[in-house]
Amino acid sequence: MSGPLRRDASCPPRAFPRGSKLVAALALLSSCAAPVERGPARPGATLFLGKVLTMDDKGTIAEAVLVDERGQILKVGTAHEVQKGLDTSVQTVQLAPGQVLMPGFFDPHMHFLPTLLQSVLGTHDLAPCLPPPYRVDPSADCRSRSDILSALSSMKVEDASAIGSDVFVLGMNLDPSRQTFDNTTGCGKGGPASFMTKPKFYLEACVTKERPVLIVDQSGHLAYVNQKAFEAVCPNGVVKGCKPPDAVGKGGGEWVMDADGNFTGLLRESSAFGPFMKAMQQNLPMALMHSDPVKLAEQGGAEIDRAIMALRNAGVTTIADGGLQSVSQINAVKRFTELPGFPFRITGVVVADAATGADLQPTAPACEPKPGNDCALPKWLGAGGIKIWVDGSTQGCTAKLDSPYQYLEDGHCSGAGEGRADYDSAQAIVDQLSPLWNQGTWRFNLHANGNGANTWALDALSRLQQAKENPHRVLLIHNTVGQPTLSKRIGDLRKGAGVMDGKPVSALDVQVTHLIGHVAYWGDAFVEMLGKEAASEIDPIAYDRENEIPFSLHSDSMVTPTRPLWFVEQAVTRRTWSYPDFTKTYVLGAQHAATVEEALRAITIVPARHHELDKLIGSIERDKVADFVVLSANPLDFDPAKGGDPTKISQIQVIQTYLNGRPTGSQH
Repeated sequence: MSGPLRRDASCPPRAFPRGSKLVAALALLSSCAAPVERGPARPGATLFLGKVLTMDDKGTIAEAVLVDERGQILKVGTAHEVQKGLDTSVQTVQLAPGQVLMPGFFDPHMHFLPTLLQSVLGTHDLAPCLPPPYRVDPSADCRSRSDILSALSSMKVEDASAIGSDVFVLGMNLDPSRQTFDNTTGCGKGGPASFMTKPKFYLEACVTKERPVLIVDQSGHLAYVNQKAFEAVCPNGVVKGCKPPDAVGKGGGEWVMDADGNFTGLLRESSAFGPFMKAMQQNLPMALMHSDPVKLAEQGGAEIDRAIMALRNAGVTTIADGGLQSVSQINAVKRFTELPGFPFRITGVVVADAATGADLQPTAPACEPKPGNDCALPKWLGAGGIKIWVDGSTQGCTAKLDSPYQYLEDGHCSGAGEGRADYDSAQAIVDQLSPLWNQGTWRFNLHANGNGANTWALDALSRLQQAKENPHRVLLIHNTVGQPTLSKRIGDLRKGAGVMDGKPVSALDVQVTHLIGHVAYWGDAFVEMLGKEAASEIDPIAYDRENEIPFSLHSDSMVTPTRPLWFVEQAVTRRTWSYPDFTKTYVLGAQHAATVEEALRAITIVPARHHELDKLIGSIERDKVADFVVLSANPLDFDPAKGGDPTKISQIQVIQTYLNGRPTGSQH
């Protein structure tokens, strides 16, 4: 964050102890107010003055916001209206010219613990570079990660004789859908003609065959392992005849075999990774995420602290952790929010199997500020959602597609056909969710990338709603491969006009959230995988608009960076780039471009509505909580409809964030 907030010129600067942890943040505040008539106010109140984008349903732009000592918004309006009658003791934050105050940004779907673990990988983070406009470090050596084998070779691996032959080598974010593959030079020369055919061979040739290796694909739905890794998870280290545990198949996962019945080293879906995670040495952060995640929270580390602050520096004040896999992971995320100086809120979404197995009930914030109480909204917002995966990853070749779409034979996903689902049928989804649905107390999040997966999700939701009406909101995560008929069906469900098996379906509040980075980072790859027509329909915002479907934008981090202003730019411009050299850039699916205002709502109030938190956060309105972000410029000024340049939105700086009306500061 950079750039100071403006003080009243007549007010001397405040001095703070040199050793204060919050010097930089607190220096933004001034107890000096504009010279207007004042009256009584409770101690601890704060007045914010400047341009305020409220993100309320009227699109109100205000001049002032008054916040009480607990962080509840008391007034929003013109500077004259809000300041009238205030006492001079009210603390004032005066925005500098050009700056704007907005509701804090809300990432409605990401994976918090894996995002933190990504930060400790160093040379083992194998992700290809981002396109130039989004490259945080312009000096990064993109060539070393532009092709698969160079990326694997770049990993610095300690020798087995020094560290032990049973200690795993962990890598993350390899992405064969964007990284080129050439087995004619360097490591693996003369091996299989496709990396995906036998990744085990290349891990042994380019990383090591002396230690077990596990590399998680950037999609999060694939992983790659070597022979030593199979020896670590198979009984007595015998791989021949070894079978994956039952939990792998039940979770929709697979250890892929070749025609001769040998493991290729390709793992599909997270349930397939589980046995390898458990086999890791327990002092590895990835292992701790599964074995003792609370310990991971409490022992932390500088890299993890930096990853947390990076989210804050992007303007984030709330995230939804969209896939908590155990009670211990729930407790770990809650523990993070309790650490001193933690800079944002978290709401949890629990994997269905975990909720059923532990007989969990949904939880909400421990207290909510209301007139007459002394409660400040806590950073842990509870775990009130259920998550399932209907299919896998579009770029990972595991999305479930349906006519008229399929993976092209000459593309990266050649041979994948219509992809795959994590269930055998829509009815299987109904069977799993019914016990939780019938409780009538949970929200539901269904991951569905392909148009086939979205069809199954809507079939299942319709049957569940016919059997028992659920009053809570339902979120389709990704909703990537769009079709007009699909979006119309979502709109009909919302209006109570849905039909399933010839019978009506009561109104169900289905909303969607798009991984807009699919356009910017994978758009050109999707053209090669799916064809131009299908690729131009990804993240179908025009269909959302046409059918009055609330939509948001998310990161799915660690899949893409949590940078909400980037989401806005990507949704408005729909620009994509060719990998690995970015020599080609163009607009993909211009018909689905969002307006700047729509995209801003998609990172503020709409995510709050997805998770039923909109009475508390998401917009700047009376009685809501004062979670804010201050920006160096007004994103609305970059709207192309008004002659603005939307390609500059990602360059807007985040000056500060606030929780409960108080600035978030450094944790150090």
